[in-house]
Amino acid sequence: MAGEGKERLSKEQREEITRRALAGEKARLLGEEFGVTRAYVSLLKHQALDPERFVKVSPLSKKLTPAELEIFRHTLATTTPKDHGYPSYPKPEVWKLEHGYLLAKKLFNKDASRRVVTECMEPHIPKRQAFQFTRPEPPQKHHISQISPEFANDPDYVAYYLSPICEQIVWREYELALADYEARFAADDERIKAEQEKMKEESAREFRFVPPGKRTGKHAKGKGSPFTPPKRRKRR
Repeated sequence: MAGEGKERLSKEQREEITRRALAGEKARLLGEEFGVTRAYVSLLKHQALDPERFVKVSPLSKKLTPAELEIFRHTLATTTPKDHGYPSYPKPEVWKLEHGYLLAKKLFNKDASRRVVTECMEPHIPKRQAFQFTRPEPPQKHHISQISPEFANDPDYVAYYLSPICEQIVWREYELALADYEARFAADDERIKAEQEKMKEESAREFRFVPPGKRTGKHAKGKGSPFTPPKRRKRR
């Protein structure tokens, strides 16, 4: 930390600077006496006051070894977040990305990198699918096999479920849902289909096959062969 071209301070000199700085001597005067900057004197003083702040953490501490990676993947495949006490609402058996950091800290006492955690947990995290409104399907004819066991023992409910009134209500709900879908999303469906057809036509027009030897573009109406032989230089 001494100036350029000067010798480094010995351990005894650094300890003396630290002791005198803690005693209250000016950093500027100590720097002039030992040939160092005032900032270096302040650094030695703060290192003595708060040594934990200046502890260097190796970047390799976040790196998992191949054996640790194998244990990490096996733990993800054979356990669930619920087994480790990690909350996962509403599905306690589904892993999340933040669970991977907690698990690596628990198993190896290491803060694993985001790349490692993402690669290991990718097969265990379900992919989200974009929600899309679909055209409602017409209801099926009611049958007793469609009733859940908890309601199948109730004769009043079974009689209502198989009655024409219940079927009329279901069909009326279907008609309302279909009308709402056509009013809100049918136009979007037609627009999306038209855009897809337009993109297909443009792609076919852009990548159409051109036979070899045929002129294209602004030279399409030109005469003569497209393979013009190079001009030969006259011999002198």
